[in-house]
Amino acid sequence: MLVIQPHRECSMRSLASVCLLSALVLAACGGGSDPPPPPPPMSSTISPASGTLSLQENGSGTLDFAVTVTNPRSSMVAVVDFDQPVLQQVGAIDTSVSGKYAVHLSTTPGLASGAYSGNVRLRLCTDASCATVLSGGTQTFAYQVSVALDDWSTFQRNAAHTGYLNAQFDPAKFTLLWTWTRPAGDPEPIGGINAVATGGGHVYVTKDIYFGQGAVYALNESDGSVAWTYALGQMASEGPAAYAGGDVIVPSTSPGEQCVAWAIDATTGLYKYQMLTGCQWSSYFAPTISGGSVLQTSQAGYVYSFSQLDGSPQWSMSAGAYDQSTPAADASYVYQYGTAGAAALSVFDKVSGALVTTLSDPFAPGSSGYSLFSAPLVTTAGKVLSFSGGGFSGRAASSSEQYESRVLVNYDITTRAYAWRSANSYFTHPAAANGVIYAARNAPSSLDALSESDGHILWSWAPPAGESFHRNIVVTRNLAFVSTDAHVYAIDLGTHQQVWQIAQSGMLAISGSGILYIATGSTLSDGRLIAIKLQ
Repeated sequence: MLVIQPHRECSMRSLASVCLLSALVLAACGGGSDPPPPPPPMSSTISPASGTLSLQENGSGTLDFAVTVTNPRSSMVAVVDFDQPVLQQVGAIDTSVSGKYAVHLSTTPGLASGAYSGNVRLRLCTDASCATVLSGGTQTFAYQVSVALDDWSTFQRNAAHTGYLNAQFDPAKFTLLWTWTRPAGDPEPIGGINAVATGGGHVYVTKDIYFGQGAVYALNESDGSVAWTYALGQMASEGPAAYAGGDVIVPSTSPGEQCVAWAIDATTGLYKYQMLTGCQWSSYFAPTISGGSVLQTSQAGYVYSFSQLDGSPQWSMSAGAYDQSTPAADASYVYQYGTAGAAALSVFDKVSGALVTTLSDPFAPGSSGYSLFSAPLVTTAGKVLSFSGGGFSGRAASSSEQYESRVLVNYDITTRAYAWRSANSYFTHPAAANGVIYAARNAPSSLDALSESDGHILWSWAPPAGESFHRNIVVTRNLAFVSTDAHVYAIDLGTHQQVWQIAQSGMLAISGSGILYIATGSTLSDGRLIAIKLQ
């Protein structure tokens, strides 16, 4: 042991120097304590590293991933961020397992059709602001989400008859794809085709006949070639097709006044079964297919429900309805407007057919007693829109159009009374989307966007002078398609200006493949179908 004794006459400065030397000597001999060792490096892994979803229009899906941390720090915060508004976080990050961060995601509501891709990033930070990201604490989850459009199933597209597609289209990309004409050789007097349905890569076309040979044509959407033909034989009338779940449903009236809806396999074109209803020389709208049931309005005044599985009857109820109509349906109810007796909207239980309520229409004029030329439109939950009164065309043809313009009445199913009526009379079959109802009127000609809440006009668009509106309206996220007697127009919903036109007129439909179909003829079909590719 080394001991240093300072001289008594040393100054305090000398003593301090000796003391420092003593400390250095002691340290050299192993005195003091070692600094703590550095922590082991932190690392993280993600599982899975990516996810894929394929959805139908208005569908939803979930994606989950987890980040596992090795050698986590005692205090750290997990932060999740997104680079596209396609997914949303569901609940808080699950940290119930030590060292593991589980993230639950779902698609955001109302995604438009299309393909989406992007990344979700999880970072482990020193605080919630994530000003400092810990080394090894960043993981990225890649996603791909595709949303496919539903097909055009029935009158005004779906069981609610909204005429709405959750899709965005660019008018600069619209191109004429093909034209098809009903085969010649049938001597019956109409020579037309009916409104179309689509599904499974086909567009389904039926003849509009008056005592002629009935037939169904499945045309390939890509080029308009015939995939298969199904002959119905001699019929008094044939109505538009409906499509759902691989079935094509076609209503008809035989020369013996028997009304039959035919079920045909959409892939093979082979017969499946028949559904019988009462009628008298009916003309038709397409049947409505909803929740495994086929719903049909009869000229005899009844609504029928059949099983889509085998065509077996489920129920039938009187609704005061004439022909040229079809029911609307949602998850709980079936709706049918009728004018036989007192004009009213009837609401039926979807499963049992029991009458839930009848909502009187106080605005209906004296009914012609012939046809309706309309169908209820379910705008939002508990709200149903309908034309007031019936219609008359003077033609025994399913492709014909009525003469009358009529007011629109909005019914509140919750309060069981009408909510409002339109200030003007309208002519075209309306469409509804995102709280707005689109309807067109003549004298003067005007396409009006009406507030669903009270019916007031939000904005309008007028066609060129001398043109009048006909047929139906189809609306997408950014466009409204409408036909006059001279053109089909696309109107931008943001600018309220025309952005596209074609010198044709007729009944409109848009398939799940993004093809606009025009069954040409402003008041009666001329037997042609035009296909326009929108995307």
